[in-house]
Amino acid sequence: MRGQGFSRYTLYGEEGISLPPEFVHLERIRDRATLHDWTIDPHAHPHMLQLLLVEHGNGELRGERLVERLAAPVLVIVPPACVHAFRFDAGAEGWVLSVAADLANDPRLKGLLGSLEALRGSATAVSLKASSLTLQRLAWLLKDLAQRLGQGTQVGPALLAQVALVLATSIEAGSGSHATPADGREPLVARFRALVEKHYREHLPVADYAARLGTTTSTLTRATRALVGKPPAQIAQDRLILEARRNLAFSGASAAQIAYALGFADPAYFARFFKARTGQTTTEFRRERV
Repeated sequence: MRGQGFSRYTLYGEEGISLPPEFVHLERIRDRATLHDWTIDPHAHPHMLQLLLVEHGNGELRGERLVERLAAPVLVIVPPACVHAFRFDAGAEGWVLSVAADLANDPRLKGLLGSLEALRGSATAVSLKASSLTLQRLAWLLKDLAQRLGQGTQVGPALLAQVALVLATSIEAGSGSHATPADGREPLVARFRALVEKHYREHLPVADYAARLGTTTSTLTRATRALVGKPPAQIAQDRLILEARRNLAFSGASAAQIAYALGFADPAYFARFFKARTGQTTTEFRRERV
């Protein structure tokens, strides 16, 4: 796998396609899986989150941290930018909902979704064997959404509310609890995270991020500490480390090549940066993953 590397797609197998801010796409698992012999190789969607509802059949999820066996019925939450791969048993049935990350962070959805922290990190599988009502609700919502999209329905308030309900139901199933009340600082932190996603390779100082957000460094720091428990600089550094880990685990690039790709002028400094924040050298991390 590491020799082959991983790809970044809008949808799997589709490169170079811009993603509208209100992008919503729904398809059956078989629609794409059958084109690839039921195996989806390691890839990532930089600006899109996905929800998979496997209603029948089994499979395997290969995330950034571990490999999980999928036994239907199961819900899979795939956050933006995380590397993931699937192998489905032939004939597996279910849905794949793809939504622009910008849409999931839309202020109009905050009241329904609350915190979106549950959609960050690595891909997560949630068994629905003991949650028949959640399974029935998601299955109906996705089937109805497919019919509406198939009729050419545009992403207006009604469709947006239905997508939000699917996301909220999935978040609740994934967290095991109801969404927390929205914090007034969430929009600022969400915008900061979006900026980090676009500019983390540029190693911008926190003051630059604050200026682009139209706020002060102290205000941004208070917001991220309150909601994330970390200062802004650490969040940006965590994003660099996450990308470094992904490239070390899923690509055949050398540590020096990865350093340059991540905006480091000196590979030796990148090596020290990685060791200080992970406790491992790049060689140790890669050997452990292999």
